[in-house]
Amino acid sequence: MGIFLQPFAWLLLFFYNLFNSYGLALILFAIVIKLVLFPVTLKSKKSMIQTTMLSGKMQQLQKQYGKDKERYNLEVQKLYEREKVNPMGGCLWSLIPMIVLIALYGIIREPMTYFMGLTMEQIQLLAGQLDWENAAVSNGWMTAAAMDKLREQLAEGKISDLFQNGSYNQMYLVSMINSENLASLQSFLNGQFAGAGDNLFVMNFQFLGLDLSKIPTWKFWAGGVSPSSLGLFVLPIASTAVSYLSMKVSMATNQMNSGTENKQMDQTNKMMMWMMPLMSLWIGFTVPAGLSIYWIAQYFTQMIQEVICGRMLKKDYEAARQAAAKREAEEKE
Repeated sequence: MGIFLQPFAWLLLFFYNLFNSYGLALILFAIVIKLVLFPVTLKSKKSMIQTTMLSGKMQQLQKQYGKDKERYNLEVQKLYEREKVNPMGGCLWSLIPMIVLIALYGIIREPMTYFMGLTMEQIQLLAGQLDWENAAVSNGWMTAAAMDKLREQLAEGKISDLFQNGSYNQMYLVSMINSENLASLQSFLNGQFAGAGDNLFVMNFQFLGLDLSKIPTWKFWAGGVSPSSLGLFVLPIASTAVSYLSMKVSMATNQMNSGTENKQMDQTNKMMMWMMPLMSLWIGFTVPAGLSIYWIAQYFTQMIQEVICGRMLKKDYEAARQAAAKREAEEKE
């Protein structure tokens, strides 16, 4: 998995080094990834149009062989092969952006591994040099009760799992590296592993006054309301709103190639229109705020791409609508 994630990490780190801004790096990363995947989006749209244009022939086969399922499936397969259409093409191509999102999730979770090239052993030694326990509680990474439970796990010899779980421990360890302790930490690591300390650097997680290394919380008022706590709370909400708007735009362009009402497709679209934003909301409050920045940027880029796809495929959409209208007229006759 690390081999797959590393190129994404290099790209994100390149943008970070270029602008010294984690938030700006995430935005540029999202835009570049969407641009690279634009041919995939276009192919997905074309596949949907092709499937729609075959629906008339599919209905004919249903009338002819509907009672013989085996023969019907065979004839449908022949139809797809003859027309060179992959019925799952739209779904398969649309999964690729989700794979990229999962990749970024892993990179955000383990910046010491992917940005600084540290091994698990080196990270554990580095943690011993940092007052990470107190910082985790005082900075809101963990509650005191959660830290007590973590200490119990450490006492039971479970330290090997400490920096691999879902608590984003690497993230707050990185946030504790600053200009004051960087030199001593580099010297310490170099003393244990030759050259390992040279990979350490101070990361700037500040963006628009927000610390993107922190995980937003519903209880933004806990510990006192501040622009930072309120901003972190708003980020997942904004991500959800943009996600919903993006789904609306996507549905509008998808409906361009549908000349007749498709109740099943309409139900699926409505379910996705609510499910995706709700998933964005839930994830937004369980991962570092940086991921919400990424989602907002990629959703805005996606909306622009949807409009461009609509214009590029306008003739194909028109042909699909005419085919659907002709089919509907034949059915009425």
